[in-house]
Amino acid sequence: MMREDYLQRLVFEDIHARCVWVQLDAASQQVLARGDYPPAVADQLARALLMAAILSSGIKFEGRVSMQLQSRGELSLLLADCDESGGIRGIARIEEGAELPADARDLFRSLAADGTLALTVEPTRHGQRWQGIVPLEGDTLEQALEAYFRRSEQLPTRLRLAFDGQRCSALMLQKMPGEDEDADGWNRLQHLVETLSEEEMLNSDGAQVLRRLFHAETRRAFPARPLRFHCPCTRDRVASVLCSLGVDELRGLAAAQDHVDVRCEFCNESYRFDQVDLAGLIQGQEPDDSPTVH
Repeated sequence: MMREDYLQRLVFEDIHARCVWVQLDAASQQVLARGDYPPAVADQLARALLMAAILSSGIKFEGRVSMQLQSRGELSLLLADCDESGGIRGIARIEEGAELPADARDLFRSLAADGTLALTVEPTRHGQRWQGIVPLEGDTLEQALEAYFRRSEQLPTRLRLAFDGQRCSALMLQKMPGEDEDADGWNRLQHLVETLSEEEMLNSDGAQVLRRLFHAETRRAFPARPLRFHCPCTRDRVASVLCSLGVDELRGLAAAQDHVDVRCEFCNESYRFDQVDLAGLIQGQEPDDSPTVH
């Protein structure tokens, strides 16, 4: 049975720690269905979607947070992002003719061999874009993110990600700065998280899981935030990207073909610009929307 997609946050104030639970059944299937990915790639992309949702739990403004894994190998890109309203999307890019490992862990190791991890926070209206890039390390995405938080943010973190081809869930436990009133609290929380099995993560609702794990702990729960598949691409945004190519490039496109078709990699929506549309763009009739597609 498919569960509701949502994100739940908890704070353990006496321990200076926080917990984020994500379950992402329908939305992950919508993303994966658009790519027809091999099972191992689908596994890694589902985990990236979970992490994008977790990372979005920390933004308090209108914008997006994205996680991007890049390498020079046959799986050259894993990208997932989530906005402040819970809209999530993602893609994987596989080189033509690639022979990928069938095992998801082996696939991640091949990605990590020369890969990088980039985390980006991009406000929609106000504020500056921020990005951090580090080498990929570890045997799993969980280990790579734990290392990032430990080294770049100095935040001890424990991550659990689970995916069975249909359902996916994640739990992040993270130590926050500050002196604990409960000296043994952080160790106790980590031990509780270690009791969580993948089967429980995938077959139970988050409310049940969090209650079972932390019923004896003093905690504060925030309202759950629904998650859904959402791609913000629009015709105006695609037109803005075409305009950014410059007048000479647009004239070349118009001279070479009757129309230009642009397909969004995230949602497969296709936008056609005919000769009249291209002439309008060349004449500077640019839309007012954001100049960035994704």
